[in-house]
Amino acid sequence: MKILRLSYINLKRMSKNKSNLIMMLIAPLVIILGTNFMANKGGYNLNADTAFYIEDEGGYGEEILKNIGFKGEIFHNYDEALELLEKNKIVAFYNIPKNFTEKIKKGEKPQIKSHKREEGNITSPLEIQLNNEINNKIKEEVLLSSNIIENREELYKYKGETLIEDEDTNSLSGSSYMAMLMIIYFIILSSTGIGDEMLKLKKQNVLSRAMTTANKGYEIMGALFLSTLGLMVGSNLLVLFITKLIIGYTIKSFLVIFISILLASMFSITLTIFLTRISEDNTFVSMSTAIYSVASFFLSAIASAPDFYSKVPKAIINLGKFMPQYWLMDSIENTKLFPNTLVLILMILALFTAGSYKFRDFVNKA
Repeated sequence: MKILRLSYINLKRMSKNKSNLIMMLIAPLVIILGTNFMANKGGYNLNADTAFYIEDEGGYGEEILKNIGFKGEIFHNYDEALELLEKNKIVAFYNIPKNFTEKIKKGEKPQIKSHKREEGNITSPLEIQLNNEINNKIKEEVLLSSNIIENREELYKYKGETLIEDEDTNSLSGSSYMAMLMIIYFIILSSTGIGDEMLKLKKQNVLSRAMTTANKGYEIMGALFLSTLGLMVGSNLLVLFITKLIIGYTIKSFLVIFISILLASMFSITLTIFLTRISEDNTFVSMSTAIYSVASFFLSAIASAPDFYSKVPKAIINLGKFMPQYWLMDSIENTKLFPNTLVLILMILALFTAGSYKFRDFVNKA
């Protein structure tokens, strides 16, 4: 009970910190809503900045692009697509190969090559939706070839009768994917504020004064952890509901999203604890968390869609699977908790163990 009382006191104090509120609430809202506005201004996400070069000898290439609502440039000439990229009129174009339809009909996944400018990493939502649509098409072909269904009309009838939520449940829209991606990113990035808060409390002798009371070190540390966790989870759930209300995207599974936000927040806090053990320099902690947030964001994006990064070394792709965002977004996208939750808990425990220290030693350290 004492920890809960201390947590409540800390939570009230932290909620008065304007910089914390900006980092945890206002910044994610502005970025998510701003990105959605710019993306939808000209149609589906990033249509104006991407293109497709289609070699496909069948019809599935153009059919899939139609299904995802792609309204950008479509070429049947490689040089024309390359010219747009070289003139910086697009950030990326994708090559749908000759055997695209043939491979899907065989139940195999075709490889789509991507050609990007250096800054073309913002195309992840398009790549995710394209990947989902290809997977759905392969499933259709497997069901047809296995005689589980006789025709596609039967499949759609089955979806309408028994899986009415299928569109929302089994494919994450570009808007909802981008919103969750930004929320997770800001949770990891907000660890910079947590580090500042801990070091500021130490410099202001707030922690040392607390140690002179009847409160034990683990109670003070536990209260800091719980109050920070409560503020992070609460503010990000608020961001989730506000953006859902304004944008209108569908939440596939609130339980999965809640657990993902909870685990992301715990990871962010333990990352800060780990870094403050290495150094108590504010600049070092802030820079380290900022660099890690950006690097892990891009590494996890590469690992999530390796087919679109054929030129990236395998070691880099595998490294992305060690990033929390990879497992968090996989959980949200596929509405699954295992084994993702277990992997994330192990990451959190590893950081907490590596960064754990006696609270009294941290407070008294010069």
